[in-house]
Amino acid sequence: MTVLIASGGSGGHIFPATALAKELEKAQASVIFVASRRHLDTEVLQNEKYKKIFLSANPMPYRLGPGTFVFLFKLILDMFQAGYILAKFRPEIVVGFGGYTGGAILLLASLMGIKTVIHEQNLVPGRTNTFLDGFANEIAVSFAETKDHFESKNVTHTGNPLREESLKECRSDAIKRFNLKKDKFTILVMGGSQGARSLNILASTSLALLSPERKEKLQVIHITGHRDFDKIKGVYRKNGIPAVVFGFIVNINEAYSACDMAISRAGAAAISELAAFGKPMMLIPYPSRKNNQRFNAMFFAENVAAIYKDEKHLTDTGLKDLIIALMENPDKRKILSENAKKLSIVDGAKRLKEVVEKCQTTKYK
Repeated sequence: MTVLIASGGSGGHIFPATALAKELEKAQASVIFVASRRHLDTEVLQNEKYKKIFLSANPMPYRLGPGTFVFLFKLILDMFQAGYILAKFRPEIVVGFGGYTGGAILLLASLMGIKTVIHEQNLVPGRTNTFLDGFANEIAVSFAETKDHFESKNVTHTGNPLREESLKECRSDAIKRFNLKKDKFTILVMGGSQGARSLNILASTSLALLSPERKEKLQVIHITGHRDFDKIKGVYRKNGIPAVVFGFIVNINEAYSACDMAISRAGAAAISELAAFGKPMMLIPYPSRKNNQRFNAMFFAENVAAIYKDEKHLTDTGLKDLIIALMENPDKRKILSENAKKLSIVDGAKRLKEVVEKCQTTKYK
């Protein structure tokens, strides 16, 4: 079986896709991976042995304007390039994970009679997967509730595919690797694969407001994204907060293993991995109303599996108080941890592989 996987542009798209690729390789499938030319995609995929093709990014504009004509022109070029890729590699199945990288390929594959599968990571589907609803043979979703957002009858709840390496518990080794203290409360701050400037500033300045006595009791792991690395590192140094700062961490399981709680955006990949580790989460979704992270955060909060706060209503003093409340309430952390684990599906990649295999053997009208 030859499977073309189209994904990329953000960690929320590419990490689940690489998890599926590994499961397919175990099943002796031949994998071709189409991603974007963004730094994250090339960095994540650089050591993978399967065939990789990198395309330019062409995000769909949210409103009509000059950018719409640029998008349409690039889309036409993307369709020609997609046709070339499909004709050259002749995949039996094309799997897409939403986002602009794979939209043209999935659409053209469907029109050419090639079987297609899409996976939706978020609670509320993005624009690409919503558009592809009527074209995909099979749809897989991370949240059971997402089924209601698709008209297709072939929707399977698989959970979010998680990389095996991102699930490996290694607390002792991680503490040594990060040069942390075993007896200190460890807070992980991360804004997603691309970083999040406003969250980086909000979290670091909130921690800076803690009293000297509380600063002595904690330590921070902060994943900033590459552009904010120096600035945020300086904030911690200036305010006497023990912190290890990274632009990006490939072995994210080390950060999960070492932390006692996380302050994070609400991307599907991050919260699915944190839930698998049973980590208490404070979720502050990307503030744009056009971003679906807030629905993920609301879902976890409604299930008492995370604390959800809207960034535009949150001050540094307010976040400081929330951090103190969670740090000093082990019973609350235990409840969040237990409920997060209940929402976790750790074999999502295997379940999605089974959907792909089902697609291969099913005859569709």
